[in-house]
Amino acid sequence: MIQITNKNLSRNRRLALAGAFSALEIVLTFTNLGFIAFSPVISITILQIPVILAAFLGGLPEGVFVGFIMGLMSLIKAAMSPTGILDPLFVYPWNSVLPRMLLGAVAWGFWKLFSLIPHFPKVINAGISAFAATFCHTLMVYGCIFLFNGRAIAETLASIGMAGAGYFTVVGVGIVSELLEAVASTVVSIAVLGGIAITGSRKSKLSKEE
Repeated sequence: MIQITNKNLSRNRRLALAGAFSALEIVLTFTNLGFIAFSPVISITILQIPVILAAFLGGLPEGVFVGFIMGLMSLIKAAMSPTGILDPLFVYPWNSVLPRMLLGAVAWGFWKLFSLIPHFPKVINAGISAFAATFCHTLMVYGCIFLFNGRAIAETLASIGMAGAGYFTVVGVGIVSELLEAVASTVVSIAVLGGIAITGSRKSKLSKEE
């Protein structure tokens, strides 16, 4: 199977890759296609997926950059048309932008870490890394909110009958949505990296036959 690595990408191709995933982030955010509601209480976002794929296919700078775009779009959307109870807190860049940039770095870190295992399939690496990075993303978002806006989050939780709820309580309440987001990231990452591997393998066979 062809080795999937960003070392084979030229600088221009990596810039194009980052631009394409950034554009996808903008489209998914402002068309609301990046948000999927399963019920009035369970909904997920797939906006983290372009960031993760940019980190896998491009590298650390690309993942962080697309994460920056994701965070910036989150900030703008929260300022222009807030919908959720926590949206007003995302107008602060340390809640919206910072954890999304860290997502790109974390996704790249997991990808590189598992790449160190000899003969570890890249597709499996993509699935595990995407799941772990997505779950870490959730923890980082809530972490930033509690760390930088403790009083505001306390008031917001009190307004919905969750007075005194802490960090782990809030994470636990949303565990179903968080796991669904991680699964979505896993499935898409495996599909994309698997498709690239298959396509590359076919091209390699054709070149050998020629």
